[in-house]
Amino acid sequence: MAVRPRTRSNDYSTQIRSRNRLSLPHNSRLSTFDRVDKLTEMSMSNYLGCRAKLKKRVKVKGQLASANDMTFLPGTDHSRLIASDHKGGRLVVFQDDRRTGKEILGGVRPYGVASIDSRTLVFVDENLATGGLIKRFSIEDEFGSTGRVVSQWDNNAGSGGGSNNADTWRPRGVTVTKSGQIVVTNVHPEAQERLYMFSGDAGGSTSFGRANGPGDLVFRCPNYVTADEIGRVLATDAEGNCVKVFDPRSRYVSEFGQGGGGQKDKDARLTRPAGIACDQRGNVIVADSGNRRLAMFSQDGRFIQDLRPPQKMGLHTAGVAVNPSADRLSLSVHDTVGNLGKLLIYDYICA
Repeated sequence: MAVRPRTRSNDYSTQIRSRNRLSLPHNSRLSTFDRVDKLTEMSMSNYLGCRAKLKKRVKVKGQLASANDMTFLPGTDHSRLIASDHKGGRLVVFQDDRRTGKEILGGVRPYGVASIDSRTLVFVDENLATGGLIKRFSIEDEFGSTGRVVSQWDNNAGSGGGSNNADTWRPRGVTVTKSGQIVVTNVHPEAQERLYMFSGDAGGSTSFGRANGPGDLVFRCPNYVTADEIGRVLATDAEGNCVKVFDPRSRYVSEFGQGGGGQKDKDARLTRPAGIACDQRGNVIVADSGNRRLAMFSQDGRFIQDLRPPQKMGLHTAGVAVNPSADRLSLSVHDTVGNLGKLLIYDYICA
């Protein structure tokens, strides 16, 4: 009987499912936290990065006063995109590659936005009087065109929020980890705590990423934040010109984006990075605003390529999002003062 040779699958979804099934022996003498660390290490060893290319699908102009951040909603086709329009004071949904969006919430000042599931969002609503609120938004129809705010909170006021802590609190970016934790960046220049992790609506919170301390731990100006497939938190530091990485237990791991002396290292240098996203293949995609490009790094911080080099962008890159099936990417761009917000949607093709 002929023996079929073993081949390596190129089906990334199969590889991802295999990684999610990683486990340790039941008799492993490891604490709960050490088991998390070991599984994270095993997952990283199986992560696959790749080069990619973009093919433009839709260019949205004149719909947004400023295009700040965006998120794809999980679903059957992963084509619904929610964009935050800070200067326009609203959240806008774009469906099925249409160039015209529909406002789903007005009277707000949104910055970061992230999806919890196919019917629930969390976003940052800036309020200069109180600092700002984190709000959970429930979508009430299958097309994502109507909804309401169901809860809100800040960093110390508990459910409802509204305390006047504008002296140390100004939230900007937000993400949701695989375990359901909500992570928010704090950009206030006087704040000591730079990142907050909430276990739910104003539930227990943990702050990490300090304004002062050992060099590697210092956040000069955290901007936007994302979480990868293995639970790590990655945040851009706009003034530190880098991306800082934390493990699932909120411990500092590494940073990248500062480059070095060689040409390859120069290509890796970030200048005022803004939006950040991770795909299912282990790639980290950064909106390198100061260099007007979209840069791709491997999971361990090695520069891979410019997805959109400066000569093809012209404007400053702002927010970036990859849909759950990792075949579509959205990018927002603007001029020097944050106007002329444009939204670009691409087919995202890994080589």
